[in-house]
Amino acid sequence: MPGGKLSMVAAIAAAVSPLALAHHSLSGQFDTTKSFQITGVVSRVEWVNPHTQVYVDVKQANGSLVTYKLESLPVAMMRKSGLSKNDLVGDGRPVVIDAYPARGDTPHLGYLLHVKLPDGREIQFSKVPGAEQP
Repeated sequence: MPGGKLSMVAAIAAAVSPLALAHHSLSGQFDTTKSFQITGVVSRVEWVNPHTQVYVDVKQANGSLVTYKLESLPVAMMRKSGLSKNDLVGDGRPVVIDAYPARGDTPHLGYLLHVKLPDGREIQFSKVPGAEQP
């Protein structure tokens, strides 16, 4: 390959590499064979693409708060499921969430599968391992 073409290929590869690293396999980062359930108050929502981030404050037995970071679907898919950012943020009442746990030693990180909102609505994003499905 002449030098100019090689430089161009290298420049394109350098520009695309961060995009490839930014998108990850769900089962690569999260254990899709298990799930956990938390009840807590949504403290923050990052309503952004490529993945919405939901932060849930969970009160521990000793009274301290632990914040879980839950990754979810892109904004358009969240809206299509009937959910809005305001639905998640709510009014300080607790939500019940099922999520896949992160792989490795990353505590309090998960992938949102199911949420039960304070108004009683339940939104299913993905199958919860071990749970009965309708």
